[in-house]
Amino acid sequence: MDYAGHGKHIVPLTAAPMIWTLRFLEMFKLSPLYKWVYETATEDSFVSIEKAERVLGYRPKYSNKEALIRNYQWYVDHLQDFEGKTGVSHRVPWKQGALSVAKMFF
Repeated sequence: MDYAGHGKHIVPLTAAPMIWTLRFLEMFKLSPLYKWVYETATEDSFVSIEKAERVLGYRPKYSNKEALIRNYQWYVDHLQDFEGKTGVSHRVPWKQGALSVAKMFF
C-alpha cells in the first residue's frame, strides 16, 4: 500500500523488527528465508490468469482449493524424496538457519 502518496511501501511497525532481524541473519547466512520472501511479505500480491483466459482461451482444470489440496498431497507423498536436502528451489525445504537453533528451545 502506498501511504501519503509517496509511492513507497511502508512496512507496518509490527513487521519491521522481524524484517530487520531477517536482514541481520542474512548477513551471516542464517536466515531461514531468502531476501525476496521477507522483503515482500508485507506487500499485497496476486496472480491473475485473465489474460491467459482471454488471449489463449485457457480454462483452469482445478479450483484454487483443489489445487492447494493436490499440491499439499504431492508434498506429503514426496517428503522422503527431499528430506535432508536444502536449496532455494520450491521443491526442496529451505535452509533452517537460525530456526534450527530456536527449535532446540521450543
